[in-house]
Amino acid sequence: MGETVLVAGLAYSGDPSGLARTAAFGTTIVISVLVWRIYFQRAGQVLPEAVARAVQPALIGRSAADTHLVMVIGLTAMALGYELTIEHPSGHPAAAWIAMVVGGPVLFLAGRARFEYEVFGRVSPSRWIAALALLAAVPVLLHLATLVSAGAVAAALLAVAVADARWAWGRPPEQPAPPF
Repeated sequence: MGETVLVAGLAYSGDPSGLARTAAFGTTIVISVLVWRIYFQRAGQVLPEAVARAVQPALIGRSAADTHLVMVIGLTAMALGYELTIEHPSGHPAAAWIAMVVGGPVLFLAGRARFEYEVFGRVSPSRWIAALALLAAVPVLLHLATLVSAGAVAAALLAVAVADARWAWGRPPEQPAPPF
C-alpha cells in the first residue's frame, strides 16, 4: 500500500502546478487511506487467529497467500492509475487508463472480499456492490476526465469504509470463523 503513496508523490512532484493535478493527487491519497482502512477492518487484524482456528490451517494459509496476491495486483494497477490520473487529470482517458484507475480497486475489493470469507466465512455485500457499481460505471467513465474516474473510485471505497464502520458500530469485535 505504501507503493501507491510513493507513486502518487513521485507523479505529483514532477510538476505540482495546477489545481487539477493537485486535486488528482489529493484524490489518490484519499483512495490510499480508504484502501488501508478497508484492508485492516478486522479481518486483517485477526488472520493469525483464523489460521489457528481453521480445521485445515495449511489450506487457509495457502488461500490467504493467493488472496493477497490478487490484492497486490490490484494495488499495483492502482499505482499505475494514480500516475495516469495525476499526469492527465482532465485528459480524455484511454480504455487502458480506466482499466488501471477502476480495475485496480475492483481487483483489490474482490481480493478483500475473498479474504473476508477466508477469515469469517462471510462476505460483506458492500464490497461486491462497490465493485459492481464501479464496473457498471466504466462505459460512462470512458467519456469523462480521468479525475472523475478517480473520484468515482474514492466515492465507492468511502461507501465500503462507511458500511464497515456502521456494521461494526456498537458490536463486540467479530471473532474469526474460517470456513475450512
